[in-house]
Amino acid sequence: MTDKEQLTHIQNNNLHKISNISIDIPIINESPISPTTETIIKQNTHSKLLYLDGLRGILCLIVVFSHSILMGKTNHEQNFSIFFRPWIQHSPLRIFLAGEFAVAGFFVLSGCVLVRRYFEHSNNIHILIGGLIRRFPRLFIPSTVALLCYFSIFHFRPFYGYNECHEIGEGTVNIEEINLGYALLNTFGQYFWMPALYTIQWTMQIEFIFSILIYFIAFLVTRSFIYRYRIVIYILLIFILPIVWLVSHENIPRPVQYLQPFVFGIFLSDLDANGLLNFCHTIKRYWLVLIKIVLILLTIYFGSYPVFNTDVINGHGTLWSPFGWMFGWFWISFGSFCLLILIMISKNIQNFLSTKIIQFIGKISFSIYLTHYIILCIIDTSFVQWTAPYLGRDLAVIIGLIIFALPITIFISYGFYIFVDAPAVHMSHWLYFIICNRCLKLDKRPQPIRRHIWISLLILFIITIIISSIPARQGYSRCDKHFYENSTLTISI
Repeated sequence: MTDKEQLTHIQNNNLHKISNISIDIPIINESPISPTTETIIKQNTHSKLLYLDGLRGILCLIVVFSHSILMGKTNHEQNFSIFFRPWIQHSPLRIFLAGEFAVAGFFVLSGCVLVRRYFEHSNNIHILIGGLIRRFPRLFIPSTVALLCYFSIFHFRPFYGYNECHEIGEGTVNIEEINLGYALLNTFGQYFWMPALYTIQWTMQIEFIFSILIYFIAFLVTRSFIYRYRIVIYILLIFILPIVWLVSHENIPRPVQYLQPFVFGIFLSDLDANGLLNFCHTIKRYWLVLIKIVLILLTIYFGSYPVFNTDVINGHGTLWSPFGWMFGWFWISFGSFCLLILIMISKNIQNFLSTKIIQFIGKISFSIYLTHYIILCIIDTSFVQWTAPYLGRDLAVIIGLIIFALPITIFISYGFYIFVDAPAVHMSHWLYFIICNRCLKLDKRPQPIRRHIWISLLILFIITIIISSIPARQGYSRCDKHFYENSTLTISI
């Protein structure tokens, strides 16, 4: 046998052995594996929260601008500053100063975001339980620190100036009874039975009470015997304000008035979770453009609707004349609803709201809301009132707002976010974990809170308590506006 024949024989024998052996070869699909439904939901939820945070930041800036109209006004008889001229207040430009529209937008966002995960994750009741437990400390801790800072600073307002237009508390607050004990009690009481001492925190009670109500409504409409009729329930709740307005002859209870935006929010969240807003991907382009234009016009028209602190009487002589003064909160809530729909179907607006600078403003938006009013009042009395006789009130207000108030507000709000707001969110997660770990057997344990955060928060709390406990001088009562009339500051050199 030659070498060539031997090699051929060996190869044939090897092939015969191999043919009797089964080899398992995994079949690899070269096409990319599509992510699971859960991953898609998480990605969509994350991206939605990003641009919704950006929207919250824009609305918060509108609140700041709306409160800036008080700057430069020393008594209630004076006219407001440049931001309250008819060419702004009687036109769609008013939307940039419509603080009530921004607050309604906050409420619509809360109604939408709070129950989003519940609707998207097969109606998991544990999500509602976690939201209920975390909601109060999330609001209570930052609002308490802000209120104590407000009281400790305005406790000594006579030392830097007085302006009777800087409102102290809601209208029913008795100024003469304000002391440290009242302020400490108000930190908790403002969520249930007391009027807010810190003027802008009137929204805290609304946010907390209606958050509980929204969780209950979300649980109710997802029950099998109600689910098919949930749209009817939403519509009835949305139109309850006009109905009560007509029946009660314009005497509307506060719970009915502020229910509107939250119901708009939960309705929108339900539509989005069930994919009913995805029609924008299937219709023709010109129809989508037309829908966006209509939503923009509705947002501007109803978002700028005059509700508070305006000289527009019953809408006469303005573009709101056809609707008069009826159902004020209904219209601005509807404007906020249209704005949110517009954002959800417009990728360009979503991309804008997801830019870094807008995201930064959105991240610290709650801190801006809690601190801006203090800063505006201090800048007003320490800069605007002093420079207005020389520069003119309008120019002094613009300089004070743009050069001083806005940068200082953003700087302080970022610090407030780092040392107060973010730890409050962390503490709320820990509270949920401590309460529900045994019964729900939670898998994810919150990260420990850093020690320097605890120390900084405690030091800030102690300082505000110490300053607030110092009694004010008898002759410098916080609301003795007659003492400051025609008074001047004398500096000896």
